[in-house]
Amino acid sequence: MSLDLERVAVIGAGPVGSLAAAHLARSGRTIYLSDLRQDRIDAVRERGIRVQSREGGFTVHPAVVEVSQSGLSAFRPDAVFLCVKSFSLSALLDDLTGRIGPQVRILVMQNGLDNEDAVADKFGRERVFRMVIHFAGRLTSPGVVQMSFFNPPNYIGGLSPGSRTAAERLAAVFTESGLATSVAPDIKRCEWIKAILSAALMPVCGPTGMTMKEALELPETRALCERILQESIAVAAGRGFLFEEGFFSECVGYLEKADSHKPSSSVDLEAGLPVEYVFQPIIDAGRAGRIPTPCLETLTMLLRAMEKRRDLTGMLGPHM
Repeated sequence: MSLDLERVAVIGAGPVGSLAAAHLARSGRTIYLSDLRQDRIDAVRERGIRVQSREGGFTVHPAVVEVSQSGLSAFRPDAVFLCVKSFSLSALLDDLTGRIGPQVRILVMQNGLDNEDAVADKFGRERVFRMVIHFAGRLTSPGVVQMSFFNPPNYIGGLSPGSRTAAERLAAVFTESGLATSVAPDIKRCEWIKAILSAALMPVCGPTGMTMKEALELPETRALCERILQESIAVAAGRGFLFEEGFFSECVGYLEKADSHKPSSSVDLEAGLPVEYVFQPIIDAGRAGRIPTPCLETLTMLLRAMEKRRDLTGMLGPHM
């Protein structure tokens, strides 16, 4: 399998896809960017992707910008990066079938657990890779993305025994672009760590409207976050992922670096978009293993109720 990664297709122009596409384009890669939202595509076609961060900003113009994957065959990518919400993955995989060659590597850049397995079922384990992302951003307007934080490194891992060399090349490409990335010998373990971190704050910030920083500053919400961490760590242990002493404190320290940032579930809830419940698999795994997750389940039900009320009435709640 060729390690040439000069032509990359990024599917999804949300915060993750925009940041990945922009950094890769700045490092000299030829980028194909697609998204189903016409406003995002129009903005990038007209003005490019503008990245803003504390270190400064830059603007890049992807080579191809499309509202679908119809041009992928002609673009002939070396790799395809999937940056869509997990609930859109099945439809996307159907759309990709027949559009990319058998040598094209596929990198899953999503939150949640085991999404890459669905991709592997469709395209084969030897060509599928998973990336666990430790940067976050938000779209301040279509085509403009604010990088909120980056706690390096990101992690990449393959799904087959012979994928180490290709994983190293993928990691090097991201590192060269300014997004430091390492190869993980056990990418599933990294996925669980990220899922545990996401679960601690997403269901707390969503119903309260708080930023991550605010949720950790107030004793009451901090206690909820810490209880969810403990529940999720117990579920992970039940699935065979045992962490070293001090892991709980390391998780808290990681979360405290998030600053005044709202997680994607909060942003989507407030914007009227479908919420991605990336922490639901922890609840499901807990039920399967008879490991209770009362705090996580209660807050998840509250978040789901708020989303349903918003969709039925157009009203979100008092914190808005």
